[in-house]
Amino acid sequence: MEVESAVKPRVLIVDDSWSMRQTLRLLLSPDFECALAEDGATALEEARRQPPDIIVSDVSMEGMDGYELCRRVRAEPPLRKVPFIFISGYSPRPGLPESTDVYLIKPVQPAVLIARLNELLQPSLAVAQGKS
Repeated sequence: MEVESAVKPRVLIVDDSWSMRQTLRLLLSPDFECALAEDGATALEEARRQPPDIIVSDVSMEGMDGYELCRRVRAEPPLRKVPFIFISGYSPRPGLPESTDVYLIKPVQPAVLIARLNELLQPSLAVAQGKS
C-alpha cells in the first residue's frame, strides 16, 4: 500500500488560447496541481496570490506578453526563483530574458515538456523535502 507523501508541484499555465490552456491542464494534471491564466496580467495576480512552483507561459499574448510577465515575476522577491518555461510557435527573439529557464517551440512533445518541468523542479523539490 503506497501513500502519497508529497503535495503535487503547482504549475501556472499562461496562454491566451483556451484550447491550449485546457490541453496543457489535461496533460499535466496527473502530476501537477494546475492553475490557469488567460493573459500576463491575470497570471501575475495569480502568482502573487498563490505562488506557483513553476510557470509555463506562451510568449505572444495581447497586453503583457510572456517576456514582460517573466520580467515582472522576477522583479518580485517571493517569486524571483520560480522556474519559467516558454512555449511558443516562434523562435526566441533577441534579448530573451536571461532568467528564462527553458524555451520550447510548438508543437512540443508531451514527454519533452514533462521531462523539462521535472528537471527544473528537481532543485526546489529536493530542498522542500529536505526541510519538511
